[in-house]
Parts: sequence; structure tokens; C-alpha cells
Amino acid sequence: SSHFFRRRPFVRLRCGSMPPKKKPAADGEVDLFEEFKKRLKKNEQEFDATRLPTMTEIIRRMDESGDARAWSFDIECDPMSFRAVFLSLQQVKYLDIEAIRCWKCNGGDESVRSVCYYLDMDPPPYVKDLQFVDNGVTALGCEFLARTLGPMGNKMINAVTLDYNQFGTAGVEKLSLGLSQNATLRHLSLQYCNIGEDGGQYIGHILMFFRNAMEVLRLRGNYLGNTGVTDVLAGARRTKTLAEIDLYDNKFSDSPEVIDAIRSLFANTPSLTVYDLSGNQISDEGASQLVQGMIGINHLSKVLVTEQVSTKTWEALEAVTSGGKGKGKKGKKKK
Repeated sequence: SSHFFRRRPFVRLRCGSMPPKKKPAADGEVDLFEEFKKRLKKNEQEFDATRLPTMTEIIRRMDESGDARAWSFDIECDPMSFRAVFLSLQQVKYLDIEAIRCWKCNGGDESVRSVCYYLDMDPPPYVKDLQFVDNGVTALGCEFLARTLGPMGNKMINAVTLDYNQFGTAGVEKLSLGLSQNATLRHLSLQYCNIGEDGGQYIGHILMFFRNAMEVLRLRGNYLGNTGVTDVLAGARRTKTLAEIDLYDNKFSDSPEVIDAIRSLFANTPSLTVYDLSGNQISDEGASQLVQGMIGINHLSKVLVTEQVSTKTWEALEAVTSGGKGKGKKGKKKK
């Protein structure tokens, strides 16, 4: 084993040259990342906060190559240390970040507040992708996001992911206050957020905005039921840009209202080409009614339904969607 460790530096040198060093700032130009590092150190001392391991890694990457545009926090973070990072970024007006991702770092609403404070800068940072996944965000955090992404707020962000936060209908109601007037968001993911049937109306409000730019909406694993999903589909009917909707496992059935709403969407929303309706209680009869609603419609590329349907219905589904870009498929079997 000691022989192996002696050889490692030799192998590493053969594999490639050292990464390029960060270019120094031009004469008279302030190096904002260097300013950020100084301010961060000062704020950490002031808050009596320790340096986050994530920040140590980002600073190393910046010092080595000058490139660290995606900032991902994926271990539990001390709230004051996290706050110090985003306060420092805001104070030196550092803009060159394209993604902020907080994954299971137990930050809760305070992490949302800290990030929103930074995103509210004028001019805004270059952040396009914003993620708080399984991060303990409640309706209060949704309220912060709604304010930041509302009509007078940030116009740079085009993707928001809030999966596995249990804020439910109360949270989506707060979110809709801002997102129902947002003209730049293209991708919204609210998977496994405990949204009930009374939450569908608020998602509908987001989709109904006349300048809404949403292209992908992911809602799998919620509890929209028949009432909620009908409200979502009514909102989707008003969109001009929505291309993909994921309603997997939302506890709805093939009631006449649901089938009518889906068929109306097939007929009247040509931008919407991909539907995931699997994991719900759609019978063979309901699926057959959907197939009837697809006949003569050429824009559908993928429609997923439950695997409980008969082979005959599935083949009919495949036949009517094969005129699009892809194939109709059965959904995954529920376990």
C-alpha cells in the first residue's frame, strides 16, 4: 500500500497540467471576489460564525481557475455562517453567480431570506437557477420568494425548484402572489410539497397570467385530487408557452370533469406536447376517452397514463401520439 501512495503524484502529473490560475484584475479594476473574501472574513468574525466547508471549496475553485458560477450547499449549514455569505455578496455587489442550490442543508426560511436579500440587488446578480430542495421551507419562505420574484422584483431567474418542502397549500398560495405576475420564469418544480386539492387554484393563477412564460411545470407527488388538478388544467388552458406538465401521483381519478379538462387541453393548447398523468386512478374506460380526445391532434409527443389500461387501449394511445415527436407510453406501475 505504501508503494501505491508513492506512485500517486506521478500518475496525477501525467493526467494533465495544472488548472489555469485566476487572471488578476486589470489596472484600476477592483477584484470583486477578493473584496468578497475580505468582507466574508469580517462578517464571520462579527457574527461569530465559522466558515462553511462549501465556501472553502468555492474559494479554492475561484483561486485556482477563476470559475465558480454554480454555488451548491448540500450539507447542513449554520444559519449565521450562511447569512454571512449572502450578506457579503450583497455588500460588495458580486454578480457573477448563475446557480444557487440549497439541498437538504436544513436552512429553512432563514436561508431563503438570506438568498432573497442578495437576489433583490439592483442590478441583479446573474442567477438563473434557484433551488431549495428538502430544506424545511414553509409558507414564510414562499412569501419571501414571492416578493423577490414578483412584478417589481428579479427578472433574471428562469428556473425555481422547491421539491420536498412540506409547505402545502399555504405555501403555494403565498408563492402565487408573486409568480402570478412573473413574466420570466420558465421552469417551476413543486414536487412532493404536500399541496392539497385547494392548492390547485393558486397554481392555476400562476399559469393564467397573460405574460406567463412557463415551459415546464412539475407537480408530481402532491395531493391535488380531482378538484385541484381540474384547477391546474384550467390555468394551463390559458398558457401560450407551456410544453410539459408532470402530474404523476396526484391522487386524481377519471371523473368526467377531469377527462373533459384534459381533452380540452389537448384540443386548445398546441404548445403543450408532454403530459405525465401516470400514478393516478385512470381506468381503461377513462384512458379510452382520452384516446378519443387525441384523434386528429398532431402536436402531442408523449402522454403517459397508468399501466392498468388494456393492451388495446395502450396501442391506441401509442398510435395517436406517434404523429408527434415521440411515442405514447404506459406509466410506471405503482408499487
